[in-house]
Amino acid sequence: MNVRVVTVTYRAGEAVVAWLDALQAAWGAHAQGASDDRLVVVAVDNASPDDTPEILQGRAPFVTVLAQPVNRGFAAGCNIGLRTAEPGEIIIVMNPDVLVSEGFFQTLAALDWAPELAARGPQVLGRDGTVEQSARTFPTLATGLFGRTSLLARALPTSAPVRRQLRARPEAGAADVDWISGACMIAPHDRWAEVGHFDERYYMYWEDADWCRRAHEKSRLVRYEPSLVVHHRQGSSSSYRPLATIVAFHRSAWIYHRTHSGGGLARDVVAATALALRASLKLGVAAWSRRRSDTGRR
Repeated sequence: MNVRVVTVTYRAGEAVVAWLDALQAAWGAHAQGASDDRLVVVAVDNASPDDTPEILQGRAPFVTVLAQPVNRGFAAGCNIGLRTAEPGEIIIVMNPDVLVSEGFFQTLAALDWAPELAARGPQVLGRDGTVEQSARTFPTLATGLFGRTSLLARALPTSAPVRRQLRARPEAGAADVDWISGACMIAPHDRWAEVGHFDERYYMYWEDADWCRRAHEKSRLVRYEPSLVVHHRQGSSSSYRPLATIVAFHRSAWIYHRTHSGGGLARDVVAATALALRASLKLGVAAWSRRRSDTGRR
């Protein structure tokens, strides 16, 4: 099993140390019985203003760091790393705030890749050990009401509309789903070649849903695989620019809608209005929270 891990960093700082340590520990546990297997790690740094590239290279000389002069976004950064891949490799695109469990590579090596299977996504656990909804139904207008971060999903997590949207249920075992989170996405080299790389119009967010949608259009399956476990320490880079992150999220949602959810002018107006209202609400809450935080520090 030859594995290539591709990550994109931006102001990750010391957070990458835990990511690297987890990779090394998990690969070490696997390689004890698989000495011919190979792990390649590629970190594409999107013009971090801090010392992230130096931390990466100093901590782990085995990591290839591709420092970029400008930040072109997550999808573009991933594609730079994906272009280094070689035939026969299993490629894992993952965030630098995602820590693989110690048995991750041993479990991965035991999984087969049927021709119809495009990609797998692992069980993702948050900081508090709860299951993150990293497997979902393709987004529609209902996603704004019942999606992962909606008020209804938080208040009524077991309701039927919410369960239709959110499909990560480790207790039910592996399941074919519409799409999996790009926080950790696994696919063999030939599946990336068939489906294509990420669409670089998505600066941040929704590039994963778009990729999985294209995989389905080629009659390929996307699978939630809870036997693979990772831990997500979310927000290592987006926390520095929360308002820009909110704008990027909703801009990418609009691109996804225009690409995959045709239906004419009326549908576009409804989608644009809903996204604008949602973005305005999120921006208002974020700005209010920042003012409260600044006042508290003074």
